[in-house]
Amino acid sequence: MRSASCRMPDEMEEFAAREEAPFQLMVQRLREGGFPFALHAHAATRTVDDAAEQLSFDVSRIVKTVAFRTRDGRIVLAALRGTRRVNYPRLAALLGINRRDLAPLSPEEVREILGVEPGGVSPLLAGDNTTVLLDSDILTILPTLYCGTGRTDRTFELSPEDLVTASGGEVGDFSRE
Repeated sequence: MRSASCRMPDEMEEFAAREEAPFQLMVQRLREGGFPFALHAHAATRTVDDAAEQLSFDVSRIVKTVAFRTRDGRIVLAALRGTRRVNYPRLAALLGINRRDLAPLSPEEVREILGVEPGGVSPLLAGDNTTVLLDSDILTILPTLYCGTGRTDRTFELSPEDLVTASGGEVGDFSRE
């Protein structure tokens, strides 16, 4: 716990402000779109395994988002059930590219390009030059799912249909067990 007289170094304050901006934009997008959602505050988690150990969420209802870059520089946010894995050839085919033209972002690139910490990536982060794909399996997560908010200590809970609509993403089959 920080005392009133303790201050974070300037660069930490700057990063905290940058991390807060995407989170606030996503909350605003959901509110302005009229999407019912819950916002859960919790200990910071980065992986589904962390969530299973530290949170009371049903991990089968967690949606993770993996960030990629294509050879032509486009950013791809691929959202899928947290217990599943990306099938790279299927994802590339949905994007109309060769598998070799698709690479995951490094943790440093996630921070630099998306402005969030790894583990906080969300399909609601869509921006210019960003493609959002949601695995069709997430539509079977009922009644609601849990997804990233741009922060590792917050989670959105909303319906699968509202996530698809709010993200502006396309639905396709690209996951595997």
